[in-house]
Amino acid sequence: MTREARTARQLRADDTRARLFAAAAEAFTERGYNETTVDEIARRAGVAKGTFFIHFASKAQVGIELVKIQLRATARARAQAVEAGGSPVDALEAAVLMLGEQAGASRELSRAVLAAGLMSREVGGATDALFGEIYQQLIADAREAQQQKLLASKHDPETIASALMASYLGAALHFTSSPRSKELIAVLRPLIEANLDGFRGTQGQGQEASHASKRRVSRSRARR
Repeated sequence: MTREARTARQLRADDTRARLFAAAAEAFTERGYNETTVDEIARRAGVAKGTFFIHFASKAQVGIELVKIQLRATARARAQAVEAGGSPVDALEAAVLMLGEQAGASRELSRAVLAAGLMSREVGGATDALFGEIYQQLIADAREAQQQKLLASKHDPETIASALMASYLGAALHFTSSPRSKELIAVLRPLIEANLDGFRGTQGQGQEASHASKRRVSRSRARR
């Protein structure tokens, strides 16, 4: 098989996988995770049921992929905050806010993913492991923020990370379970700010203000 033929074949396979993924997300949104079947996903994607299993080992694997997309976006947001000259506190805020932004894109889909984590041991176990990686990064950023005296040292870094993660999970649960809830990010942002203000202390507030001032000057110079 020529290289061109392999490339064309791979492109077709990628397109099929993308259509299956989109069909599954659509079905999860409309019917919920538990009520969605592989047959329905294949039908929506316009392929045979067997084709689904070429690309995904199970329905649960689609749910896991949705979580991976959320967490990849979170890792990028954190990295961008650091690359832009942000402090470890900025990195913490960027990461947790992106968790909320991703989950807040669709109330119904987020509800389905949360349900999948509760009902499927496979999805729940994978989600726990994936979020564990983000949690460890939050701990590392909290520790670095303390070393830079941006956050008070009297709190354990794990406590700071736990408070921020709990803020996200609580906001997500409220958003997905209450039709009258504000947008998730509107619920989450003040929770993050309140937590970080509580963990800063007087010295941390001064240091963080200095960081913010430097970032504003840097952005102003970049625009000239």
